[in-house]
Amino acid sequence: MVGVAGAHGVKRIEIDYVLTVPVALRACFTVQGFTALLGRSGAGKTTLLRALAGLAPARGEPWQGLAPERRPIGYLPQQTLLFPHLNVLENTAYALKGRRRLEQAGTLLAELGLAALASRRADQLSGGQAKRIALARALAHGAELLLLDEPSVGLDSVTRDATLDWLVETATARGIPMLAATHDHEVATRAERLALLADGRIIQHGPAREVFSAPMGHAAATLLGYENIFERGDEVWAIRARDIRLDPAGERFSVLRVRELGTSLRLVCGPAPRLTVELPHGRAHDYPPGREIRLCLAAAARVEPASGT
Repeated sequence: MVGVAGAHGVKRIEIDYVLTVPVALRACFTVQGFTALLGRSGAGKTTLLRALAGLAPARGEPWQGLAPERRPIGYLPQQTLLFPHLNVLENTAYALKGRRRLEQAGTLLAELGLAALASRRADQLSGGQAKRIALARALAHGAELLLLDEPSVGLDSVTRDATLDWLVETATARGIPMLAATHDHEVATRAERLALLADGRIIQHGPAREVFSAPMGHAAATLLGYENIFERGDEVWAIRARDIRLDPAGERFSVLRVRELGTSLRLVCGPAPRLTVELPHGRAHDYPPGREIRLCLAAAARVEPASGT
């Protein structure tokens, strides 16, 4: 199934692709709303996006055999690839045809709140502005799927959050699914759906809340940013350092190491399980090695057995 149409256009796209070069992988998952493809560097995320755009060899559906220019894809690589000698209006109109192409591009920029940038050259834009204009150009092309390669790269945290919010809100308002390849957990936490790529395959996928709350296997938990993965009886649990809190009624642990990190404090506690704990406040001298503290692990997620598919 290529996609399911809703009131505002294509809402869901089923991806089933096989790649052999430059990496071997099989990717089978659903893109719906804002979907994140989370994987380590070198896992094949960029190659998969390029394959979907028709820029890398692959077999699968949808769009197998279609030339890149015939695919309803808006591809935003890490470098936005805006034409530096053209201004924003001309960059946006590049994919349009006809005498009214500049007028149509101007209308789109106004709709997206970008009209004030229309006369600027691409090399006069900030990183966040360039990503916005790249999306505008993709929308002008009539994209039915937006592909974003590491959308947070090159942006500071404030610009990243504002840019991602804008990208997601814009695509959602137009009913266009968006697939973002990333290794950034902060990007993944914004997704409606999440696919985890490791060892040449999708090791888990589904609604993001479900994936985060029940990682399937050690590899999935590690990808999702759980610093602490430990066994209790016959079960495996995972918890992030920042989700462990001090609690007078909690379990007893001893401080093994302590380090100050800006405004927060990072502790290593033990003996079993050995946990990394991040406290939002405090000073290192308040938690000397050997001090006993009590910790609440209620936010731990149970790690499900890894899927063999």
